Amino acid sequence: MRKAFAKKMIEMAEKDDKLVVLIGDISHYLLKDFEAKFPDRFYNVGICEQSMVGMAAGLAMEGYRPVIHTIAPFCVERAYEQIKVDLCYQNVDVTIVSVGGSFDYAHLGCTHHCYSDIAILRPLPNIEIFCPGNSKEFGTLFEDSWSNGKPKYFKLIKEQHKKNLDILPYECYIMNSGNLQNPIVFTSGHLLDLATELINHTVVYCPTIEPMSLASKMKIQNLLRIQKKCVTIEENAAIGSLGDKIFDIASDGSCPILMKKIGIPRKFCLNYGKPSDHRKDVGITIMNLLETIRGL
Repeated sequence: MRKAFAKKMIEMAEKDDKLVVLIGDISHYLLKDFEAKFPDRFYNVGICEQSMVGMAAGLAMEGYRPVIHTIAPFCVERAYEQIKVDLCYQNVDVTIVSVGGSFDYAHLGCTHHCYSDIAILRPLPNIEIFCPGNSKEFGTLFEDSWSNGKPKYFKLIKEQHKKNLDILPYECYIMNSGNLQNPIVFTSGHLLDLATELINHTVVYCPTIEPMSLASKMKIQNLLRIQKKCVTIEENAAIGSLGDKIFDIASDGSCPILMKKIGIPRKFCLNYGKPSDHRKDVGITIMNLLETIRGL
């Protein structure tokens, strides 16, 4: 998805002369073509992520549309106060595109893990949060939400699902119209491939976390009124992310449900290994999904 991001920046900059890219001392080679073509709209701020967010807010207030890009723990967790005050409180059109979400930099240890980004951004007013599952989805979500006047966050993960979907921002999608006698499965991002292995279960795919359209919320509520049991599976913190979003939608619709959440537990993942090793360690697997469903 990073290559798709670099390509999309050039495409959008050719159409919008207000697009400006700010990086936190990463992706120099990835964005070299953008820098060569638009040298006056490319800034390497260095490892000063809080300052980068503040600079982006100032540019937005002057009519530009900045895109911030760096590693997820640094652009979200380190710069959280600036996102809250400079972007969300001011409600300015700044787009954050992260890399290294969750376990992509697992080999570098806890300092480079970031699985709480969705959870800590969701409570902030005004911000829109997207979790695309592949490069095509990123391009669509980015372009269709561009210049909408809102702060936005895109979580990019190296792993991608293999489905070719036509999606829109703010909508959810029913993938498997399975037997509604079985618990419903909700998922986001690349885990769509894993979830849709369950051909006898209805799977709801959510590439947008915040906000969801009223039509999508009603679609989810209608499903949950029929089948009152569901499981959410995501490569985000189990607390505060997609699972809690689905619970909020059920509560708003007065849908009593029995729900289980599969995500990254409230602990530091101290082991080293590949992202797949970490997913296995915390239970983001097809076997754990099946066992959780059986438990319901």
